[in-house]
Formats: sequence, structure tokens, C-alpha cells
Amino acid sequence: MRKFGQLLSAIIYQNIAVIIAVGVIHELFGIYGYFYNDRILLLVNPIYETLLPILLAYSGGRLIGGGRGAVVAALVVYGLTLASSVPIIIGAMIIGPFTGFVVNRIERQLKDRIPIGFELLISNVITGIVGVFLTIICFLYVGQTLSAGIKFINSMVQSVIYSGWLPLTAVIIEPAKVFFFNNVINYGVLTPLGIQQAKELGKSIFFLLESNPGPGFGVLLAYFFRAVRGKRKSIKLSIAIQSIGGIHEIYFPYVLQNWKLLFAVIGGGISGNLVFQKFNVGLVSIPSPGSIVTLIGMSPRADIPGIIIGIFISAIVSFLLSYAILGRSSLSSIDQEFETQMATINTLQNIDHFSKVKHTIEIKKSELKINEIEAIDSHKQIKRVLFVCEAGMGSSSMGAAMLRKKLKLASLEIDVNNTSLQDIDSNVDLIICHQAFLKKVQEAAPGKIYYSLQSFTNFQEYDQVVEKLKAAEKFTNNK
Repeated sequence: MRKFGQLLSAIIYQNIAVIIAVGVIHELFGIYGYFYNDRILLLVNPIYETLLPILLAYSGGRLIGGGRGAVVAALVVYGLTLASSVPIIIGAMIIGPFTGFVVNRIERQLKDRIPIGFELLISNVITGIVGVFLTIICFLYVGQTLSAGIKFINSMVQSVIYSGWLPLTAVIIEPAKVFFFNNVINYGVLTPLGIQQAKELGKSIFFLLESNPGPGFGVLLAYFFRAVRGKRKSIKLSIAIQSIGGIHEIYFPYVLQNWKLLFAVIGGGISGNLVFQKFNVGLVSIPSPGSIVTLIGMSPRADIPGIIIGIFISAIVSFLLSYAILGRSSLSSIDQEFETQMATINTLQNIDHFSKVKHTIEIKKSELKINEIEAIDSHKQIKRVLFVCEAGMGSSSMGAAMLRKKLKLASLEIDVNNTSLQDIDSNVDLIICHQAFLKKVQEAAPGKIYYSLQSFTNFQEYDQVVEKLKAAEKFTNNK
């Protein structure tokens, strides 16, 4: 189920520019906009009803079936749009990958059975026939059935929105975010629902449920006031990145240090959702990233006060609960445990992170004496570094930017980029990720060199990476 959610989030992420563009049109020229213009609004329906579903299907088909699967998926969903009486965005996100899967399976079956010299001809003909067959099926039968299903879902969604249950979605959303399901929930579930509702009403509360920075801000603020002065600098940076930069992954490790803080973020999420529901506010499109700036930018003019109040209330509730949970004695023990873990992780990193890490590594204290040069002796010079996170934006983008600055100061010419878990380049020399994703990264790109970070805002860890890269380059040049 997680993989399916990651697939949906990857499909949305690759087309997020189109979704935001429609949001900007709504924000400026829509019924809640600053310069209402019904002529410009004529652009919205064709985008929602035809262009966006085709793009989503194309992306889904490409992720599963490559370029050929992408083209066939776009054709199939075009037939679907012609037969549908409502936007079939959710349907396109399902049918696109399914079409890519069908094309991929057929190509695998035919791979070793086609006579030499006829590969291109037979593959193109068979793929075209599959495209025609699926397009006709969707046009004649699937379109109206899917439209009826989407209308039913929309009526159910409307009943949930105006019921007392909507604020309680924070009980699921907030803990799931902390365990790095944030992109799956936001892009895979809430965004399709939000797009569907925004098409009907011009705005949607679903865009606010996960992107609200208030709960995380409250946790970080509590840590700031509870921490000793020497540790406040990094927390202050985390607060700025989380609330203004919109990278919520920054506060997840703080909550994971003390599981009781889950009650704080849940309380903050519920209170914020209550305010959003009470004021009947929403956003015109997805705020990406979930920054206070983008939330206000995607807010209808009349909804801005209600959204700001909701964020503020959720932050206050989360702060008060977090501050009460983080008693000075418990915080002291947490800091000590955190420092112990960091020391252990750094020791292990000195040995293993620039070797091809296996899924299970057992190291005794007596085995911790090893020359770092020997650890990188068998590897080529590192020229391409890739930061990886679940969706390929947010934390990995920030980490890549920070490392690029460090490498520039160290006069190292190394290419640093970021990507999602699904789009890891096979030609990369070194993969860097959060330690929580190390196992998944190893499974997605086996046989690479890995380095895991405890925190994307810990400058010392970036300095360690730079020192290791310098040592690797020096050793390679001296060979």
C-alpha cells in the first residue's frame, strides 16, 4: 500500500507545476480572486478535464511502462476524458499506471519471441493495438461508470467536510507525517481529493490538512525554550526551515526522540482543522512546499485571516502540549541519549558509510579500529552525489543545496543533485539520505555507496561528508 501511495505522490509531483498554475489562475482571476475575469477562467475547465488527466496518466504510464507505456496511457485516458461528465483526475492516476503495466508485461512476453530484425515493427503494431483496445473500452464503458463513482465520492467527501469527523483526520495524518508518510498522504490522497473539490468550489480544505505548519512549529518552539542555549542555534534554523521554507521533515526527528510528542502534534492538528472548518476556509491549489508563505499565497483573499488563525491556534496548542511533555529532567535524558546515538552513528559512519553497505551490519567495539583510507581504497573517485528523499523535494533539495555550498568552499568539483526514491540515477557515485530511508534506498538502488544523515540541518554531518570526499579525492589522486 505504501508503494502505491508513493506512486501516486510521484505522479502528482511530476505535474505539480500545472496544478499550481491553475491555482494561480484561481487565485488571481477566480470567484475568490483579486481580479475576477470570466474569460481567463475559461482556461481552467479544459486543464482540469483534459490536459491534467492526460499528463497524470502519461506520468503514471512512464513510471511503470517506460516511454511506450506513457504514450499509450495518455491515449487511453484521452478516450476516458471524452466519455466522462466530470474531471477524472483520480481515475487517470489509476488507469495510467495500469496501462503502463499492461504495455510493460506485453513487451516482456514478446522480448525473446520476436524474429531478429522485426522487433521495432512488431512492438509498434502490438502496442498500437493494445492502445486502441483499451481506449475503446474506456470510451464506451469505463468513462460513465467512473464518472458515477467520482460523483458518489464527491458527495461522500462533502458530507465528511461538513461533519464533525474532519478535524479528527489529524489523528491519522500527524503521526503518519512523523513516520515520513507525509508525501504519500499529501500528494497521493489529499491532493487528488483537493483538486476535485477545487474544480467544483474554487477552493478546498484538503490542501490544508497536511500542509499546516502549525503543529511542527509548536514542537520546535517548545524544544527551543526547553533546550540549553548552546543548542538553540540549530533549533532556530529548524524553525525557519520548517515554517518559512516549508520542509516539514525537519521536525520529525524531534518528535521521534520522544513518542509522547505525537499527542502534541495531533492536538495541534485537530485544533487547526477545527478552526479551518469553522471559518469554512480552503486553498485554491496545493501549497508546495507547505510554507506559511505558500499557504497565504494560495489562499482566497477572504480566507487569509481564518487560515492564519488556524495555523496560529494549532501552533499554540502544539507548543503548550509539547512544553508540558518536555519536562527539564526528561529533556536532559533525551539530549544525553541523542548525543550517545550521534556518537555511535558517527563512529559507524567512519567505518561503513563509504563502503557498499549491506542490509545488516554487526560490529563489535573491538572491531572499530580501521583506517579510513582503507575503507575507501577500493572505490573510484566520487564525482556525482545524489540526495534522496521520498518525493525528491523538500529535505533532499535543502540537503543538496547545503552540500553544494560546503563543497564550493572546499574547492571540490562534485556534481550534487536531489531526486525521489523512484528516480535514482544508476550512474550516481554516492547516495545520501536520511537514516530512516537508508534501507529503502538500498532496496531501490542496490550496490551503490551510501551515506545516511541523522539530521538534514546538522552542519557537522555535512562537514564530515566533505572531509571524506576530500580524503577520497586525495587518495584517488595519489594512487
